[in-house]
Amino acid sequence: MRKRAIFKTLLSVMLTVLLLTQMVSAAAASPAHKGKPPEPAQWTLMVYIVGDNNLDEYVPLDIETELAPTGSNADVSVVALADRAATAEWSQTLLFYVEQGMEATPAAAIEDWGEANMGDPQTLIDFVQWTQANYPADHYALSLWNHGWSWRPDHSMRDETDDDTLDQHEIEAVLEVVGPIDVIMYDACQMATIENEATVRSYSSAIVHSQEWVNWDGIEYELVIPALQANPGMDANELAEVINYSASTGKERTGSAVALDARWDALIEAVDAWAVALIEGLPEHRHRYSGAFHGAQSFWGDPTARDLYDIAQRIQRWVPDTGIQEGSQAVMDAVSAVVLDEWHSQPYADAHGISIFLPLREQDLDDPATTTWNEFDYYRNSLVFGRLTHWDEFLAAYILAP
Repeated sequence: MRKRAIFKTLLSVMLTVLLLTQMVSAAAASPAHKGKPPEPAQWTLMVYIVGDNNLDEYVPLDIETELAPTGSNADVSVVALADRAATAEWSQTLLFYVEQGMEATPAAAIEDWGEANMGDPQTLIDFVQWTQANYPADHYALSLWNHGWSWRPDHSMRDETDDDTLDQHEIEAVLEVVGPIDVIMYDACQMATIENEATVRSYSSAIVHSQEWVNWDGIEYELVIPALQANPGMDANELAEVINYSASTGKERTGSAVALDARWDALIEAVDAWAVALIEGLPEHRHRYSGAFHGAQSFWGDPTARDLYDIAQRIQRWVPDTGIQEGSQAVMDAVSAVVLDEWHSQPYADAHGISIFLPLREQDLDDPATTTWNEFDYYRNSLVFGRLTHWDEFLAAYILAP
């Protein structure tokens, strides 16, 4: 904790100085001309802004108050694809190369893509490939900006004009085409799940997300961009920590940055072995599981997403089985190793940065009122996580078995 406090203090001082400098510069400068940097940048930040919904009013706010105060430079390119609702000042999908002081208007856009379906995976593929071709860099970071609801289909990255969403199996397919992307960040609610991490593990080095609700400003790009420009030699993990810290300065309540490397592979192996042990111990310890699970840390908006570390810790305390206790400790150790940075507000004292799907009732496996999909079938058959672990088998045995 002391190390993170020192890091936060130093970063805060550096960002304050940089922001003051950038604000003075932006006030004095005339709008920069649109164009490409002469050489590849060290980083390109891609922001996929899905605002064709009730978040429409925040689209220009995020662009003008967070991306544009600093904008792009020779080391860091900032590119955004933004779609707005049909009632907005502009409702089409515009592609911006973000320069300092830029206004979010059609005149400032590099390209006009008409009414693009932001819930179509091909639109995200086109955006990433266009950016890679026109604003190449040594490293790439991708922000997915919209509503979120864990791994569930038919909810996240919703484009209301086209009545479409960008679901986890589609994101996997996109990354298979355009990856690798060094850092994935979710500027959306409730996306810090081990299931969503599994989706991007093969294509990314780090991920940033929240276990809880995210306010409209979410990730504070006006802090991230100047910090990255001051140190464009950051690696993916370092940038992920800066991004996660930036969100802690606003109204958010949880945030975590997670490494997607051998440490994450160790986590998935620990969770798989733990799930097998839990299945084997189910006949004897079912009632103890129930007591442990009901007290585990949950989050606003999705009570079935519970903190993975806290679940393991409670199982270790409640279940007098050496194998299960050792498996629980292995999960806790792996979570501690893989989480690069984590913070939370007081209502979530037992949050550790990664949630996992843990429904306690059969009806929580699938809610037909929220989607046309069978959610548990989707969980088991369409998510990478379902292919990697026996957690879904444990859930089925725990909830569905007599």
